[in-house]
Amino acid sequence: MFRKKAGAEPKDEPFVPETCAQRAPQVRANLETALAVQAELEAEVAQFALEAIERQPGAAGKLAAHREKIEAAKRAVDELRAALQLALRLDSEAAGAAAIQMRAEQLAVFEKAAAERVEAMAAVLEKIAEATIEWARYTQATAELATALPTGTFLPAMNFGDGGSFLGSGEALIGREAWRVAGAGPKPPFAKAPPLTAGDDTTKMRPARETLQEAHQAVLRSVRAQVEKLDREVTATAAKTAA
Repeated sequence: MFRKKAGAEPKDEPFVPETCAQRAPQVRANLETALAVQAELEAEVAQFALEAIERQPGAAGKLAAHREKIEAAKRAVDELRAALQLALRLDSEAAGAAAIQMRAEQLAVFEKAAAERVEAMAAVLEKIAEATIEWARYTQATAELATALPTGTFLPAMNFGDGGSFLGSGEALIGREAWRVAGAGPKPPFAKAPPLTAGDDTTKMRPARETLQEAHQAVLRSVRAQVEKLDREVTATAAKTAA
């Protein structure tokens, strides 16, 4: 869109947006052509002057006509030089106006992006506040779960898939889910890539909620089975004692 980025232009060369048409280059090209014509005419005048001095037939007329051509060429050069100065000034003014407009447009985009950035991060921080409250509930329930384990039973070794220990903080589980949900887009700073053996195709990753519930059900089944076994043993022992 732009020839150069703002602030990157050399200090001895004005910044000119690509969309700003310049008039000076064409005038300068015309001036160079006129100077070449003038130089060529002035190089030829000596021959005409010599022929006039030698009084060759028609030489005086040719010299006079050639002098008129030289004067016309000089006038053309002078006019083009003046036109070039004007074109340079007009180009500079146009470039300045275009640069001002361009920076105003850039500033508008910059300010919009800045506002959206703050709004987005504010939303993230609000969600973190909500998540912190729920995570506190999770840790409290985890502590109660561990202390309320029925006597004689034990918690089976259980993980949330590759998302960490069943009794852990859930950091890996949260990180994996953030990675999965982000997909091919930007990842939040707490996202955690899955192990290399699991691959990184987010479309094939299981939702963390499913993993969480699956581990939860497996632990409940194990503890319930242990309780039922202990209860049967107690009942059998009581029956033998009664007999």
